[in-house]
Amino acid sequence: MADQKATDASLSAAVNTYYEKKILEDFDSKAVWYTNSPEKTPIPQGSGNVVQFTRYNKIDALFADDSDEFTAQQMYLSAQTLSATLHERDGYVQLSRTVTLTAISNILDKASKKVQDAAVKTLDKLVRNDIGMAVADVANASSVNMNNLKIDGGTLDSSGITARVWSHDKSAAGDRFPMYHNKTRLAQSALVTSFAASAMTIKTLQDGVAVLESKDIPTCDNGYYKLICHPNVSYQITTSPGFKGWISPTSSEPAKQSPSSVGIVAGVEVIQSTLGYKFPLSGDTLSTSSGSLYCSLLFGDEAFGTAMISGEQGESGFNFYLKQSGRESTNDPTNKKKQAAFSIYGVGKVLNKSAGLWLLTTKV
Repeated sequence: MADQKATDASLSAAVNTYYEKKILEDFDSKAVWYTNSPEKTPIPQGSGNVVQFTRYNKIDALFADDSDEFTAQQMYLSAQTLSATLHERDGYVQLSRTVTLTAISNILDKASKKVQDAAVKTLDKLVRNDIGMAVADVANASSVNMNNLKIDGGTLDSSGITARVWSHDKSAAGDRFPMYHNKTRLAQSALVTSFAASAMTIKTLQDGVAVLESKDIPTCDNGYYKLICHPNVSYQITTSPGFKGWISPTSSEPAKQSPSSVGIVAGVEVIQSTLGYKFPLSGDTLSTSSGSLYCSLLFGDEAFGTAMISGEQGESGFNFYLKQSGRESTNDPTNKKKQAAFSIYGVGKVLNKSAGLWLLTTKV
């Protein structure tokens, strides 16, 4: 977009603001990893590319009686400040003059819708990988790049007998959610060959909840823990033998929903995302046969945080653009090129590694 002249290239500010606000209204309903973040911090305008999260430590219960009836005991609320560096991701689609002139439908609305979908997925991938998982043929954590996963079009392989599991991140040993498979905690770099084939069940979910409850982790704001998982995982839950005990056999509501729609079960709100981790595995990678490894995040309050893409006092981590080339463009002398584009500044950050865990299940 460097070939555009500002006086001719942009749509009016009012039109551009309309599309930007239209997209932002839909972000919360379509994004999963970003929207369900327990903590959000603003992006301070003009303050550099590092944002700060505040994690408040738990206040311990009192164990001693008051010394007299007029004296209360002081309790201390301490906090930690955690910093994270913002990512910048920008993308655009280019439209020809012919398309904009001959399209039967409103091409600007169509373009903004497609760009919006791409922006939502971009933001969710950004957050997911900042706190996430990798299954790759690497021998040590220093080789892990969460933003270069083969399932996202990267080059980190997850096939063959050397595939190992890693949770974020390579630069900070303590900045990781623990991993569990078959109710057993896994070590970093565990070989996938050691995994038994095991789908997600109600019992597996209950065991994960028990781990969080045993650590005295508060639930999220809605009163439940949350599980972000691939649709195949929620389908496994609905087809597990224990699921029928959680829904009314006389209710017609489940029949109206998606076959993989779960809702709230075992004290957990199950949230589907097509960006839930699904690592296709080939070769001798599971105990029985090849298949897929799913990594679902179960978490409570203050588990991780994200930067707000829109906020107060002028902060903005998201911008949307609709532009046409200007008359004085040397690269587009006959004004053929139109563009729809987005810019996102965002980050995800593990705030309390004890407040979340990865449930690893398989599909063979």
